[in-house]
Amino acid sequence: MWEVVSPLIRWPAVQDWRNCRGRWPEMSNVVGCIDGTSHEILTPMTEPQEEFYSGHRKYHCIHTQIIIDNDKNIVYVHSGFLGHENDAHAYRQFGPIGPGQLMDFPNNCYILADSIYPNEYPLVTPFKSVDIVRAPRREQRRRRKFNALHRKRRVYIEHIMKEFKTFRVVGSLYRHPRWQMASIVELCVGLSQRRTDMIRDRF
Repeated sequence: MWEVVSPLIRWPAVQDWRNCRGRWPEMSNVVGCIDGTSHEILTPMTEPQEEFYSGHRKYHCIHTQIIIDNDKNIVYVHSGFLGHENDAHAYRQFGPIGPGQLMDFPNNCYILADSIYPNEYPLVTPFKSVDIVRAPRREQRRRRKFNALHRKRRVYIEHIMKEFKTFRVVGSLYRHPRWQMASIVELCVGLSQRRTDMIRDRF
């Protein structure tokens, strides 16, 4: 089944990324979003439990990273990150993303990310509260407006996460062999993209 759905999730060519510019007029050079999600697992019995425990989530889990373009297509999925790692740590383990890199990406294009990610090209994170209050009043207004636009657009990837977690195997406590989990998660993401494509074709 993965052989059928895997072609649906592919990293776009550089020109395809460039063609995404302008779809969001208020952020014309933003072409996508990145985010992570967690999948609760049973407490490991033979492996170090602390490797899989998320202090933020308060349970043992595996993480998945997803990137979408600004037309809500899933273009990258990578699952299998250990629970103790946050999104920034996971991001450092794949890629790099940029001109001529493994994940080739054009200059002057950007990907929205939440504040846990590094604020470095090509990622753009929201302004932190401390950076807003320390700025002049006019700049404060500009930064708050930017953060509001940032939230408005990043909600798309949150919807994508919710959609693929309708598959119960990845949306509830995972009880199957853990070595299969990354493949199952990525399969469910591919099926979710396939379902989205079919709905678009019909309507």
